[in-house]
Amino acid sequence: MNQKIILFTIILIVLGLGISEVTAITDAETQANDILNKNNTDSKVLVVYFSRTGENYNVGNVEVGNTAMVASYIKEYLKADSFEIVPVDKYPEKYDECTDIAQKEKNDNARPKIQDKINNFDSYDTVFIGYPIWWGDLPMIMYTFMEEYDFNGKNVIPFNTHEGSGDAGTYPSIQTKLPNAKVNTKGLALDGKTARSDDGKQQTIDWLKGLGY
Repeated sequence: MNQKIILFTIILIVLGLGISEVTAITDAETQANDILNKNNTDSKVLVVYFSRTGENYNVGNVEVGNTAMVASYIKEYLKADSFEIVPVDKYPEKYDECTDIAQKEKNDNARPKIQDKINNFDSYDTVFIGYPIWWGDLPMIMYTFMEEYDFNGKNVIPFNTHEGSGDAGTYPSIQTKLPNAKVNTKGLALDGKTARSDDGKQQTIDWLKGLGY
């Protein structure tokens, strides 16, 4: 009987620790979601981002992706609008399965479809573009996005998350892809853990200040 009580107590302790950990993560991500889900219709700045939830390298399972966290810092600081790039065909939650699909898309030069449209894209003067680095490149869905809209004359500022590859040369790639836009290649590249931290938020704000905001 005593053994059963001890075992039951251990289970409760383990579950309690798990619940507190999940709650802490949820609180941090909820704030980001609250920021990203509210738009200021008068803003001339748009933060567009693609970010994957689920199992992520080096940070575990997340409800708000690494790039989305950075997007929330930019949006909050600039009081900008935001648009999340959501694929029609959702990527797998498992990290390895997702990387396999991402590699195939890159090899095929695929253009994954995006769920929604930005109806008032012409009203924005500046577009921040955020993404993770997949196989040393932008995710192919980012090329879909850049090909669907007219960036003529717009200020384009990239930012990205990574796990050791920095920006992987993607800022000049965006400049080449959008020749009629004014692409600022002094982007921001944060690794996943930093992107999810107070330090990452401060680095983002310092970067924005350095850009003149």
